[in-house]
Amino acid sequence: MKLRVKTINFETGNTKDVVINKKDAQELGQKAGERVYIKSIKATSLENKYWVAIIQIDYSNSIVKPGEIGIFIDILREKKELIDGAVISVKPADPPDSFRFIKKKINGKKLSSEEINSIIADAVSGSLSKIDLAAFITSVSINGMDNEEMTALTLSEVRSGDVFYFGMDVYDKHSTGGVPGNKVSLIIVPIVAAAGLTIPKSSTRAITSPSGTADSMETLAPVAFKSDQLKEIVSKENACIIWGGALNTSPADNILIEIERPLHMDPIGLMIPSILTKKLSLGVKKLVLDIPVGQGTKFSTPDDGKQFAYIFKEIARNVGIEAECALTLAHQPIGHAIGPALEAKEALKLLMDYDAGPNSLIEKSTELAGILLEMGGKAQKGKGQTLAKEILKSGKAYEKMKKIIQAQGGNPEIKPDDIKLGPHIKEFYTTKEGHITEVNNALINQIAKAAGCPHSKSAGVELFKKQGARIKQGDLIFRIYSDSQNRLKKAEKIYNSTGGPIILGGMMIERI
Repeated sequence: MKLRVKTINFETGNTKDVVINKKDAQELGQKAGERVYIKSIKATSLENKYWVAIIQIDYSNSIVKPGEIGIFIDILREKKELIDGAVISVKPADPPDSFRFIKKKINGKKLSSEEINSIIADAVSGSLSKIDLAAFITSVSINGMDNEEMTALTLSEVRSGDVFYFGMDVYDKHSTGGVPGNKVSLIIVPIVAAAGLTIPKSSTRAITSPSGTADSMETLAPVAFKSDQLKEIVSKENACIIWGGALNTSPADNILIEIERPLHMDPIGLMIPSILTKKLSLGVKKLVLDIPVGQGTKFSTPDDGKQFAYIFKEIARNVGIEAECALTLAHQPIGHAIGPALEAKEALKLLMDYDAGPNSLIEKSTELAGILLEMGGKAQKGKGQTLAKEILKSGKAYEKMKKIIQAQGGNPEIKPDDIKLGPHIKEFYTTKEGHITEVNNALINQIAKAAGCPHSKSAGVELFKKQGARIKQGDLIFRIYSDSQNRLKKAEKIYNSTGGPIILGGMMIERI
């Protein structure tokens, strides 16, 4: 079948999608998501002349009419010989070999390195549809991956994109997540860099939490950089705190994450390669992994976290990374601030003044930074946290953070009070006395996101009292910030309907 190209002025992010009319799809015997083989008659290069696309179908006749094929602008940028109005040949195509390997995994069989390489290559090229990749993710979630498969997948994902080299010894910290207010990277990076170690911190934006490290850092300085800009920042300050999405590092992992998100799946067989791929892409050789343990995290018990840690360390060793894991408490937020601007403000206060606390942020940040200082030979084993606290107290970490902010294009003299918070505020006070027996992390996240986090940097919540604190009637315990009156009302409604995330009680558990 011959069809005429019609430009569609949209980017899809998948450079293999095309749109044909329902009548042409019926004639071809193809359904949405199936593959077609395209021959660009006038193209001269083989890459542009023959290629495989995944079809989407227009049932309205408004996007493409019979006899037309809609090509998105990201494809036209890639295939410069393909122009609007050109005639191309279209016929059904068989699934790639990698589709057979996905079916093999669905049947519970082990994949070889070559089969994994094929799946990743076709995922990046666009030859596998989202349905194919969803099937792959589901098969891994059900059947798992052994250590050899995870090692192969990690290395294959690294090869799919750019890899940086910042020297022989490069350090990093990562968290498996699940704790509100976990802004520790904003403290760890300047401590470690101030000690003379190289730590190029690349983070994702928040997906399910109120804020990610990149979201908070963005209230202090830009976080999106191209490769040459990143190299300049790290060579100057031996550190950065950036958003990894602007780089061409591990596009394969990004593609899988985009499918995992709506599926609400994050199987260990994909999680471990995902973490290690990002680190390898930035040349990391030594890593500390924070594994929060408790309700609302990926690991509900210490035994679950410990089992994961052993597997993670082995895969890391296989791909050339020395990793240490720290199981950490996750029963309540780190610090008192949740939300991009609030977390940046709290971190900056601590960097400027050690006595400003809060204690949970000091302890967790310096414990993890201390492990990296020990791994880097800056402190003897067991003495790393002491050195980390000295660097933080001395102001050296703050001075390094100012230099990182400046190198990334921010104002190095920014002060906590310069950080703008949502103008719409609601405060909550206690109506009775007692001790705080529990803090509901999931509810805190829900309220913060209802207020506008993470998309609104100025939205968030402050928690004034935490577990174990004595509360008097009329004490301020919770505050919500939002940039929208409507969103503030939604967040307030959640608080009032649930009684809030702070649970009070006396010392008695039950009267029998």
